Amino acid sequence: MKKTIYLFGLSLITLISCTKEDDPKPKTGETKTVNIDATSKTTWHYYSFSEERIIGSGEEDSTSNAAWFARDDWDIAVQRYFIRTNSGAATSIGSKGGVFTCDESITFASLETVPAGAVFETDKAITKRSHGKTYEIILSTSQVIQFKANADGSLVMPPVYLHSPVYIYKTANGEDIYKVNFTQYTNDDGVTGHVGFEVAQLH
Repeated sequence: MKKTIYLFGLSLITLISCTKEDDPKPKTGETKTVNIDATSKTTWHYYSFSEERIIGSGEEDSTSNAAWFARDDWDIAVQRYFIRTNSGAATSIGSKGGVFTCDESITFASLETVPAGAVFETDKAITKRSHGKTYEIILSTSQVIQFKANADGSLVMPPVYLHSPVYIYKTANGEDIYKVNFTQYTNDDGVTGHVGFEVAQLH
């Protein structure tokens, strides 16, 4: 009897060892492709990573901004090449979004985990000047595209678009994390504001 019990226990231990998942490496979720018509120079399009869709749109004005900043069902918003995250100055209810900008050497395909020590930046009010007027706008540090600059910091004209680095975004709840690679800003006819990106959840 003792011998039988011993053999049964050994078999059980072997079975557990063989069936136990021993893969501590996080897995990346399925990559999705998203396209947004951001041709309007005044409209923000609010996107949810978990729902994989645009929740709605709003104009760049105090009333619309206040309404959207009081919501937690969106994670990023796109207006032309500008980006917002549901964080910092872009939330009135304490949403916990944000963005981490990856090093230029990191590719979308190679990114599987959040880099150690990553700091997620929240949105801030930025002062800009356009057509001789100064205005304030709340923005993320991330952008759909980058612009080539001269040695003195001024932008090359006409604009030269550069690919943005890979970004890692936190959702409004501060718990889920997604990697994003912006892949286009123009359509096949060269019309700007046609934004495309690939996105996958980092677990």
